Amino acid sequence: MNKNIAALREEFPALDGRFNGRRLVYLDSACTVLKMKCAAEAQRQNLLLLGGCGGKRSMHSLAAAMEMDFYAARQRVARFMGASTPEEVIFTSGVTDAVNLLANSFPFDPRRNEVVLSPLEHNAVFLPFERLAAAGRIKLRVATLKDFKVDMTGLGGLIGPRTALVCLTHAPNIFGGSQDIGAAAEMTRAAGAYLFTDDAQYAPSHGGCGAAGGADACAFSGHKIGAPFATGALYVRAGLMARLHPWRVGGGTVEEVSFSGGRYRAKYLGGHQGFEAGVQNYSGAAGLAAAIERLDKTGFAGIRRHVSGLVLHALKELEGVKGVKVLGRKENIPEGSLISLAPVKKGFSVPDFNLFLNQEIKGRIVAVRTGRHCADLACLASGYGETIRISYFAYNTPEDTVCFMEALKKYLSLLK
Repeated sequence: MNKNIAALREEFPALDGRFNGRRLVYLDSACTVLKMKCAAEAQRQNLLLLGGCGGKRSMHSLAAAMEMDFYAARQRVARFMGASTPEEVIFTSGVTDAVNLLANSFPFDPRRNEVVLSPLEHNAVFLPFERLAAAGRIKLRVATLKDFKVDMTGLGGLIGPRTALVCLTHAPNIFGGSQDIGAAAEMTRAAGAYLFTDDAQYAPSHGGCGAAGGADACAFSGHKIGAPFATGALYVRAGLMARLHPWRVGGGTVEEVSFSGGRYRAKYLGGHQGFEAGVQNYSGAAGLAAAIERLDKTGFAGIRRHVSGLVLHALKELEGVKGVKVLGRKENIPEGSLISLAPVKKGFSVPDFNLFLNQEIKGRIVAVRTGRHCADLACLASGYGETIRISYFAYNTPEDTVCFMEALKKYLSLLK
């Protein structure tokens, strides 16, 4: 572990915590990353020293200071996401909020009302569009899965003159690895459609989002990079932003309210202002910016090398272990931050194994994720309904994998 990674590790006090007297071995960062001291301190400072109402609502000095702090956070997030200007960034509570906003604001029309999804989309992306399809507002098309990856040829075959939007996760949360955003952007652009990428699993260890690869919109969640919960952002390219219809409206979104023709009429603000209704999570944005700044100081290139090394080490440790199967392409898995395992030994119970990791390992609790991982499309396409997922972040060490492997082998040895 290089010195920059070692210094970053000090930002996560939960690593030194004890739970029921046991030390935590945390291998569940794909669900949420542990939280950084610097992010919590930035949030605390914002709450206690500012704490006023920003959003240009009030004109006093405290409100101005809050607005300046909020805009500085927007600038930092914009650089992280690859936006051309801060005005292309809409603050959200995370990817789920971002996709609901995009789905309900998107300018679908009868000539272009098809949404193409990859089969690896998280339910946060799938469900908002499934609801629109169920209401008859759009037609939903899902690409095929090929050897645990998106069949890009098949994806291209679904994109046509009626396609309005294509959604492709940058780094899948169930089978690991990463996706070719550049190729998808080229196919989408050729059809006159727009591309959205879910960067929830990509941003934490790669840095940045799909905008650099040509995506027209992308989103990430702050809690997956060590920032406060209920933070995140949606990037929308300016040309697309101008076409979106404000969805969740209220204070701060209206330019003018008038009365004419026997009714009240609202004219909404342009850009991100039309999509950030109500008092915003100012302190959360401060914490989000602080987390990004700290990770950038460490260096995303070094973080990526470290995480890839951990994944490669785990794959090597899993070789020859009978009783579980690694899901995904082994040559592609190290491009991501996680490994999913399917039980193949008779008597292997995923829920029981999860309990075993929490109760039967002397002096330790090994935290992993089990189940479907909110990836129902992938489970249906692959036939694997319940898996064990180990996932890594910059604070993990090879010893964490060794501890998991010892527990896995012990559990397997108990099965008859």
